Amino acid sequence: MKVNNINLALEAIQNNQYNGIKLARLAGDEDASIFAIELAPNQFIPAHYHKVGIETYFILSGEGIIYLGNITNDKIIWDYEIKVAEGDCFSIQPNQVHKFENNSAYKLRIIGTAPLTHATDEDRFFV
Repeated sequence: MKVNNINLALEAIQNNQYNGIKLARLAGDEDASIFAIELAPNQFIPAHYHKVGIETYFILSGEGIIYLGNITNDKIIWDYEIKVAEGDCFSIQPNQVHKFENNSAYKLRIIGTAPLTHATDEDRFFV
């Protein structure tokens, strides 16, 4: 068994794909992994979806907005805009377009569970 620390895992990330966003896999396997996510103030994760498996999220600290929608005629139609804050928990279903926004002056830290493919381009489709 390997024990990982969320603080150390996020601090160890030097370069990330999207400026101001950190993603660290903490534990799990291909079917179910646990991720630590950190968004800098006023940063966002772009709109995307996954074809297989649900994602669950728990807001550790900070606050932000989750946008949920679908694609109709090659255009994103946003169905929901939900404010989330420390202690909130929610799930995202397969094929549901979603994006996160940290609209605060503080870091937004999230724990998420998802198949490992959600963190790769194998099952992550940006729109």
